[in-house]
Amino acid sequence: MLVVWGTAEAQQVTASSATPVNLTTRPVSPSGSQLGSYYHQLEARLVSEGNLRQDRRPRGVRFSADDLASNFMQIAMRSEYSLRGGSISSGGQASPLRRWVQPVRLGVRFGASVDAGQQRADLATIRQVAHRLETASGHAVALTANSPNFHVLIVSDAERSGLGPLLRQLVPGISRAAVNAVTGMGRNTFCMAVAVPNRDQSQGYDQAIAIVRAEHPPLMRQSCIEEELAQGMGLANDSPRVRPSIFNDDEEFGVLTRHDELLLQMLYHPSLQPGMAPYQVERLLPAIARQVAARG
Repeated sequence: MLVVWGTAEAQQVTASSATPVNLTTRPVSPSGSQLGSYYHQLEARLVSEGNLRQDRRPRGVRFSADDLASNFMQIAMRSEYSLRGGSISSGGQASPLRRWVQPVRLGVRFGASVDAGQQRADLATIRQVAHRLETASGHAVALTANSPNFHVLIVSDAERSGLGPLLRQLVPGISRAAVNAVTGMGRNTFCMAVAVPNRDQSQGYDQAIAIVRAEHPPLMRQSCIEEELAQGMGLANDSPRVRPSIFNDDEEFGVLTRHDELLLQMLYHPSLQPGMAPYQVERLLPAIARQVAARG
């Protein structure tokens, strides 16, 4: 799960109808591949250790308005990675507020390796997640085949490594570093989001791409879709200090929690605007966090 902010190119690499596309001339079965077996074993181990939890409102875990404000600064106002000189590196630096101004139009493309049954299941999941994101943020999010601006690509490892031409077609001007980040994903990067802001930062994001591995078993697949679509909305960072949250690389939660939905409400609060500096956001957060926490 990876998010990157590209300073020089202003690009962040942080899932109605689908558009099946033949991304490989030699389809393979993702679940039967060596990588598919690895992820199935990994999911089983994570679940046995109490991870990939599906409870969105975990019992006994409390957080205050102050916690929400602090966690928002960690998740929404920092970048996990940087894109410099065509490569990816650890980031963590403060960054301006990022979110959508235009409605989010999700378009889904499947690699040839993804069979029809899996496509239907993935579309149902993406549709449910889109509804959850729209409800939480108050911002329009929907699946469409008409001029999508947030492209969800569900592909096998072999298909992903050859995505360069398609990425440049979907997002003209996408940076070389962003393309390299996608095509060079190692197996420990489960999924990825790439967001490209408008030249005018006050206009928010212009395009985004989410990459979901076709090899993933059900719980990891759902986790990738939920996290990457939410990160593509502007909750770009992960932090080990933020809990209960999917934005934490310990994989404890496999779905967006109520805590995460409240962060999304805060991100799209009318008092905040795309392009705001961290110090500007921080001054407004206590009142916003109290308001959001009071709504529950």
